[in-house]
Formats: sequence, C-alpha cells, structure tokens
Amino acid sequence: MKSRRRGRARAAAVLVVATLGLSACTTGPGTPTATDGVVEVISAENRRQVEPFTGQLLDGGRFDSTALAGKVVVYNVWGSWCAPCRTEAPVLKRVSEESEELGVRFVGINVRDNDAAARAFEDSYAIEYPSITTDTSSDAVLAFGPALPPSAVPSTLVVDADGRLAARIVGPTDYSTLSTIVTETAAESDASQ
Repeated sequence: MKSRRRGRARAAAVLVVATLGLSACTTGPGTPTATDGVVEVISAENRRQVEPFTGQLLDGGRFDSTALAGKVVVYNVWGSWCAPCRTEAPVLKRVSEESEELGVRFVGINVRDNDAAARAFEDSYAIEYPSITTDTSSDAVLAFGPALPPSAVPSTLVVDADGRLAARIVGPTDYSTLSTIVTETAAESDASQ
C-alpha cells in the first residue's frame, strides 16, 4: 500500500512538473532562453549505465566518478551566468544537505564559465559539494549521452547506486521534485541490500 502511494505521488509530481513550462539557459546569440522543462523518472529495467568520467574540480582536486560507485549521485549542470541556476541553487543545497545521511552525493558540472565566477557563485550560495571545472566538463557531459542535451543548462541527473541513470530534469528543479526523486532512488538501493 505504501509503495503504491509512493508510486502515485511520484507519477503526480512528474506529471505536474513535466507539464509546466520551465525556463532553461541555452547557448548562442538569438537562441531562445526558455524551453519546456522535462522531468523523466526512468524505471529500473530501462536504465542505462553512465560512462565513467574524470575531471578537475574548482577547488583544485581531481574527480573520478568511479570513486562514487555504490552511491546515489546527483549531477547538476550549471553556470554562474545562468539565471535559472541561481533560482535552483538553494534547492540543490537543501536537498544535498538533507540527503547526505542517506549516502547521496552531489556533484556540480560547471559549463561555459570561468573558474573565478564559478567559485564566487558557489560562495554566494554556500554550495559545499564539489564541482567539475568548465575546462574538463565536456567528458562529464558526454558520459550521459543523449540523455543530456548539450545546451540544457541547468539540468540535473540522478544516478542510482548501480551507476545507471535513474532520472533527469532538464530545466530548473524545485524542492519537491528533486527531494522526492532523490529519496526514492536512495530507498531503492537500501531495499536491494
């Protein structure tokens, strides 16, 4: 009964968010700055493996996605120049803090930016999870294949504990949607153990 209610709540959240027009930043002069948002929760049997990738972090360290094997990971594609990224930053911070005890990890993928502006953005919103630099973000973006359109900023991708893409949000996310997806994906890995 509880899982049926959870399934209905997830379907309702996806339907509501998917039908809303969400704005997203795009590239190129003359390109529209608003697109319809997409929220897609992928059933376990239809999930595809995310390719491993590495990158340089804004704090100077190195990132290797294989170091997070066995964890649910939320990747957020963002840029300091992106207005919707500023809107969703507090949401990402809050959900990252609330889901940390569930073993969920967050990683930013900074695109088309400079490191100084990106670090200032993170400081401004007190973002504590690591972000991959623009210089090395292309490998991260390519790891998600067609699930991540190249101009879709912001986008949020949730990878399950088996390293498979469990959900994607193209456009800015809200607290209810992200929290529900992250919590349910983390619960899947708990149930399988």
